[in-house]
Amino acid sequence: MQRARRIWRGHLQREQLPELTARPIANIERWLLALMSVVVIVICVSATIVFMQVKSLKADIAILQRDIIALKLRVARLDQIASANEARDKPSSETPKPAAETHPERASLNLSREEIQLIRDYIKPAPIAGSATESIKVGDPITGPTIPFPSPVTEKVRKLIGARFAIRNGTIIIVSKESRQADAVLGPN
Repeated sequence: MQRARRIWRGHLQREQLPELTARPIANIERWLLALMSVVVIVICVSATIVFMQVKSLKADIAILQRDIIALKLRVARLDQIASANEARDKPSSETPKPAAETHPERASLNLSREEIQLIRDYIKPAPIAGSATESIKVGDPITGPTIPFPSPVTEKVRKLIGARFAIRNGTIIIVSKESRQADAVLGPN
């Protein structure tokens, strides 16, 4: 009997040993399960945030594309206005009216020696080939194309902002803003 009891107790103790050692393993499994659950939740939240950011960026791109289209239309309109202004500024086929009829008497453009020298430094007329046919004076109407002054000149000589020039027979003819007559004439050096 005693021997059977010892065997039975030994048998129970052996069954209890795995049960005692099984508890820490069950705790580790629970911790791993909790950790995996937290990792899955963090991944889901991150994926949701990334999805929302992508959706927001797509909406921003669509808005910017609409703005670009609107800007392209504005540029096209401004190009049309500029070409219409150029066509209007070009001389027409009819003869120009005398200066006295088109504009009342206007004062000529007064330039200092330094300003004249600055203009001559930037604008180099081609030398005259042959004889000069006709000299132009201040107040004479200007026909033909004119060129806007370069920005370095207009930055230093504020009077010339919006002014244009033409070169005829080696002379530089300056036309003020919205004028079609010679406001200053700079002869060859």
